[in-house]
Order: sequence, then structure tokens, then C-alpha cells
Amino acid sequence: MRYQNAVKKALQAGTTVYGPFQGMASVAVSEILGAQGFDWILADLEHGQIDLETAGNLFAAIRRGGATPLARVSGNDQFFIKRVLDAGAEGIMVPLVNSPEEALLAVRSCYYPPKGVRGLGPGRASLYGLEMLEYAQAANEETLVMLQAEHIDAVRRIEEILRVPGIDILFVGPFDLACSMGHMDNPGHPEVEAAIETLLAAALRAGVVPGIFCAGPEAAARRARQGFRFVALGLDSFYLDAGAKAAQAALKKALGS
Repeated sequence: MRYQNAVKKALQAGTTVYGPFQGMASVAVSEILGAQGFDWILADLEHGQIDLETAGNLFAAIRRGGATPLARVSGNDQFFIKRVLDAGAEGIMVPLVNSPEEALLAVRSCYYPPKGVRGLGPGRASLYGLEMLEYAQAANEETLVMLQAEHIDAVRRIEEILRVPGIDILFVGPFDLACSMGHMDNPGHPEVEAAIETLLAAALRAGVVPGIFCAGPEAAARRARQGFRFVALGLDSFYLDAGAKAAQAALKKALGS
């Protein structure tokens, strides 16, 4: 069993990493995505259709393909975060962190003492307890802690939030951020872009890796050039939709219709 987080090591070396979100509760999807050369794949337990038992199977399938398995949890809940890590996630993304108090709770939930409050227990990550000590001794250094800034309240308090020690990635959710600013119908609004710039600059000043969700490759390339280094390249349903549409278009062209 390995206890080294390849994505965390790549980020520490200054590399930009890319991967998709996975919302479908399918090991087949994980295996297919895992074979495509992504740095990471994030199982979405907030909005996706994935339960905890299925998540463990997805993490194992993602790891077999050579990508790093990550997870977004449903909320800032110490006990659920612990269970998702025990299931094999190598990094946790906590949604809607709007204050330093919420940031501290999220960070401490991801770490074993003395850095945090995560409890020891047998789980898939430690081969159901058979390699408990080896896993626990490495986990505090190897687990990626990712906090989402996706509300204008987070923008207003971002300097305080980023003073909490132990944050690896500040991940911007641009669409929810736009909604919180009254621009649901225009996520590219200049006010939203200014808020994103504020979050990016604050993360860089704090020595925290800036991340962001992008709906497609053009946006991902633009954000990488802007300075984001943990870049989400769409999600599984986008790929299925694009592939199906491309196949139909190619068939119509081949038939001359």
C-alpha cells in the first residue's frame, strides 16, 4: 500500500495539476477517466449521486488508473470527513467555507492529532486497520486539504480564512460565487471576475495553491495562465454529453445529411 500523495507532491514542486469532477456513482466511469492521464479525479459527494460505500470503490478504481482520488464532501462535518478519508480519499474539498472558524473546523477534521481531531479507526485507506500505524503516520503529511470559496462572504473574509494553518488549496467555485453576487445569469460579470482575482491574489500571498472549476479546456487554459494551479476540467456528464453530440454530428456528416 502506498502512502504518498502524487498530486500534493506535484503542487509542492510548482506543477499545475488538472482533473475532472465525477458525479456518477459508477466504477466504470472512474476506470475510464482514470485511464486518460488526469492528475486527479474528484468524486463529488456534495452534488453527485455517490454514497459512502460506492465512494470507496471509486477511489480504488481511480487509483488503479494512476490518478489521485479526491472527494468533495457534502458539508463541513467532522464525522463525515473522517469516514470519507477512511474510505480512501487522498484529499478532501469542503464546500462553502465563509469564515475562519469554518476553515479551522474543516482543517482540523482532516488531520490526526496534534494537528487536528481525526480519530483513528479501521478503514479502507489503512487496509481495514491492518496497516493502521503506517497509514496514520503518513496521513497528516499526505492528505490534501481543500477549502471552497464560493460565496461573496468568503471573499470579504478571505485574508482571515487564509490565516488558518493547514490549508493546501483554496478552490474557487465561480458559478455559486456569481449566484451569491446576484449574477446567476452572467458568471462572467466584471464584478465576479474581480472577486475571483481577489481570491487568487490572496491565496498567492498566503502561500496557498489557488484552484478553480472550469467548464471546458479553453477556460482551463486561461485560468492556468492566470495563475491557478489546481484546475478542474469539467465533469463526467460534460464528457458524456460532448462525446454523444460529436458522434451524432460525425454520423450525419458521414451520411451526407
